[in-house]
Amino acid sequence: MAELDHFAEAFLEAAPDAVLALDDSGLIILVNVQTELLLGYGRQDLWGVPFESLLAEPEGVPPRSMGPHSVELLARRRDGSTLPVEVSLAPVTIDRRPYTIAILRDLTERRRIEDNLHYLSTHNSLTGLANRFAFDEALARLDETGPHPIGVLMVDLDELKRVNDEQGHSAGDALLRRVAEVLRATFRADDVVARIGGDEFAVLTSGRDAEAVEALGARLVEAVQLHNRELDSTPLRVSIGVAIAESGGSIAAALHDADARMYSMKRLHHGRS
Repeated sequence: MAELDHFAEAFLEAAPDAVLALDDSGLIILVNVQTELLLGYGRQDLWGVPFESLLAEPEGVPPRSMGPHSVELLARRRDGSTLPVEVSLAPVTIDRRPYTIAILRDLTERRRIEDNLHYLSTHNSLTGLANRFAFDEALARLDETGPHPIGVLMVDLDELKRVNDEQGHSAGDALLRRVAEVLRATFRADDVVARIGGDEFAVLTSGRDAEAVEALGARLVEAVQLHNRELDSTPLRVSIGVAIAESGGSIAAALHDADARMYSMKRLHHGRS
């Protein structure tokens, strides 16, 4: 029997996840070394502590189910920080007394990988802006929930093909990244700024009236001009179209109008070149 107890203790200490035993009141009566490493407490600090006091729900979102007996929560560490964990609970009976075995699995690396994959799926790798998929999702969401009015700006990088043909695609890529920099500096962090095609960019900005959106278009033109003055390199030339979707109006229709106005400016630029 003593040999079995030693085996159980060794098995517990070798477990890759944090393992805790709780009495029928939910108080911690046993932990393994991974619990100490995960939470930063010594095991003597945890004995007799309510298990629930070590956990918190993610702010603003309900706990995510990870299976029939597990849920994703936040674990509170001794230093005050939190980390995402999968919490699994299993009831056991020993000598006719009920206990619960709790397992905490660190999800930090898993969440990092998921966040990275989500970023890659929603952002253009060259510019770091939102991609067409993310733009279309944002358009549908704003169309349904607003807030209106919603301004739409279409931006086309003129002469990208010529630069690619004459100077190479690396030079064209540099122009695209510069346009992205100007757009990021011009618009709010909560505006949707996306690269939706080879040389086309689009912006969705909510809660601004027609006058404010027109002023944004003018500010973008000024930002491009300032950018060109500050850099001794191939100047950026962009065509811009602006439209607005009022309350009850379709953003898709505004996008079509902004696109038509952008191409009108592009034809005008082409006629001057």
